[in-house]
Amino acid sequence: MSEQNQPTLFRLRVGYQKAGRLAYLGHLEVIGTIERIIRRARLPYAVTQGFSPHMRIGYTSALPVGTSSSCEWYDVFLTELVDATEALDRLRAASPDDLRPLTAAYVDVRCPALTAQITRVSYRIALARHAAANWSASDVEAALGRIASIAELPYLRGNKNKVLDLSKTFVGFRVEECEGGAAVLLDTRCDNEGALRPEIIIDALDQELRGLSAGTEPIQTTGAHEFAMFRSYSVERVAQNMEDERGAMFDPLGRAVYV
Repeated sequence: MSEQNQPTLFRLRVGYQKAGRLAYLGHLEVIGTIERIIRRARLPYAVTQGFSPHMRIGYTSALPVGTSSSCEWYDVFLTELVDATEALDRLRAASPDDLRPLTAAYVDVRCPALTAQITRVSYRIALARHAAANWSASDVEAALGRIASIAELPYLRGNKNKVLDLSKTFVGFRVEECEGGAAVLLDTRCDNEGALRPEIIIDALDQELRGLSAGTEPIQTTGAHEFAMFRSYSVERVAQNMEDERGAMFDPLGRAVYV
């Protein structure tokens, strides 16, 4: 198809939550559910060319199973310009509450993919103290400071040995005391070369609070996790932002983020 015969496309960027029981959906299940939502919403979505055409849609990086989020995003390409407010209303009516769309707006059809634009990601980690443990929020803060000073942290992904480059991915943290434990706001950097999985930091933190150096014991990112220092934990992705060359941050709709 020649360039002048290409159909006019419109790129609708949608922010949504992944919460409750649907936090346990895998990424492929989320993709399938969102595509069904778009079809039920009767949005005029574009399809790819070729032998096996499919919906033209792009997502942010996959969440680990069990991690919730208040800031997931996808771009769906439309063949007709539907008012963004109307499109959002249609998507909300077609969505389960735990995948509820939060915002929608059009972005430049030529802008980079979400996974290329988003380079800063923040998580909130809630840690519940094990009955036999006596750590405090200040202990967590000190332990995270020691972890942040490590250049590289080895871990296992299945049976494969991997190394997390903390010098590139670990940006900063803040610790708050809460009833029965502590909450950590973790600021990370990601790109095509790597990203930080919060479970690695939780495992390393458990070792530090037990008096070991992070990485002394194997850190495993898959399967069920049980820790000596934590009765339970939960992870929520709370921000996905773009960063310009001056360090200023913007959300995926181009709105300035003040931190």
